[in-house]
Amino acid sequence: MRKTTNRVFMLSSVLAALLVAGCAQQQKRSYQPPPAPTPAPAPAAKPAPAPAAKTTCDDPTWGLVRMDKTMPAEVAMGAEFMAQLQLGAQACAGNVVIHDMVPPNATYVRSEPAAVVDGKNLTWNIGNLDSGEARTIKIWLKASAEGTIVNCASVYAEPRTCASTVVVRPAIQLTKQAPAEVVICDPIPMTLVVKNTGSSALTAVKVQDSLPQGLTSDGKTSLTFDVGNLAAGQSREFKFNAVAGNPGKFVNTAKATSAQGVEAEASSTTVVRQPVLAITCKAPADAFMGRTFEVCYNVVNKGDVAAAGTVLEVPVPAGLTFRSATAGGRVAGGNVVWDLGALAPNAPRDLCATFVSTSAGTFRFAGTAKGTCAKPVSTTCQTGVTGVSALLLEKADDPDPISVGETTTYTVRVTNQGTADDTNIKMVVEFPAEIDPVSASNGGVVSGKKVTFPAYPRLAAKQAFTYTIQAKGVKVGDARVTFIRTSDDIPAPTTAEESTRVY
Repeated sequence: MRKTTNRVFMLSSVLAALLVAGCAQQQKRSYQPPPAPTPAPAPAAKPAPAPAAKTTCDDPTWGLVRMDKTMPAEVAMGAEFMAQLQLGAQACAGNVVIHDMVPPNATYVRSEPAAVVDGKNLTWNIGNLDSGEARTIKIWLKASAEGTIVNCASVYAEPRTCASTVVVRPAIQLTKQAPAEVVICDPIPMTLVVKNTGSSALTAVKVQDSLPQGLTSDGKTSLTFDVGNLAAGQSREFKFNAVAGNPGKFVNTAKATSAQGVEAEASSTTVVRQPVLAITCKAPADAFMGRTFEVCYNVVNKGDVAAAGTVLEVPVPAGLTFRSATAGGRVAGGNVVWDLGALAPNAPRDLCATFVSTSAGTFRFAGTAKGTCAKPVSTTCQTGVTGVSALLLEKADDPDPISVGETTTYTVRVTNQGTADDTNIKMVVEFPAEIDPVSASNGGVVSGKKVTFPAYPRLAAKQAFTYTIQAKGVKVGDARVTFIRTSDDIPAPTTAEESTRVY
């Protein structure tokens, strides 16, 4: 049934080629087209027309599917050899089937592509061939008997015509990138990429990004990007920076749309962190002139991210002298400065500085801590510096020893070695039985064995005053003269003795 159909098709082909049964000889001969028709003879003589050129079975076919078969010119008996069949579609063909017959004096070995083998019949179901498409079939045979081996192939094909329409799928993709974490003073870089992931062009593409509360970009809370048209596979990128007004977690969603009705969304989440500095100050309520005292600060980051470049600065109050500092504190430009670097959250630092004053007064210490992305914070504390009086009592007798009836002079000197004035400084001198006081300077009053001097109203720091007493030896012995001093600042009596020998 297939052979009959094939012959009908071959007769109806454009080239009107003769149906080729597929007989091939051992050596392929080139196809020669039929000669042009012989001109008609003159009317006087009418010879018989020349016979038409004969087409042989080893010529290529010229139907819907052109076939051309070749084999070697000769082979040795018992040897394998290859027969090759070249196929070429002259137009679009469908249901192409190739039949080949193994010759009786040969045996089938194999073929490429593999054939469906049914005894001596070989079949290849090629399917559809487009115009100009070519295929090659190779058959390996083994010569089994002496003589001529004839291997023939035939083709069955149906004319095939097609129409096509393209089915497209519009699709759009949107991606959004933003950092997972930032510090509040840093911008938040955002990147939007819109891409046509479908198979058709998209028109009037737009991307809209509505920023969540707390984020802005150039003062705006919503951004619109007009993309225009996107060809299949084409993409566009848009970048912008957002800033945060407060710390927190921000989820930002953008949306892409097109005139074709396809749309896409993309989100990003950014956590905005903020360092928060806190500072306290501690200073002694009172200090003394000339004595060092310490002022300490506590700096802590109560935020959720390190405060980079944290610095504490404390101006040195006028009238004070900086002596030392802990934790690498140094004086720079009239300030005590501590460079704390990146201050981690909840890792407090205690920082102290030592000062000394040569004058009394109240001194105020103002400390300011600041860091990258952290708001400056300040604190103050104060210390009252006062002086302290320190009275030195010096006494002497001259001459010593003395005889009974001889006089000697006692000198008493009071010096304020402290840093503050002392007031109402009183001096009483008591004499033993061996010596009697006779007279005293500076208004001193002699009463029996006692000399009382009037109170010295105010003795400034580093100042001194001197009293003298004239006394006479009255009894042989080792006399002990007692000097007693009191003052407002040092109310407890201070006593001293001076030994005088009477002989």
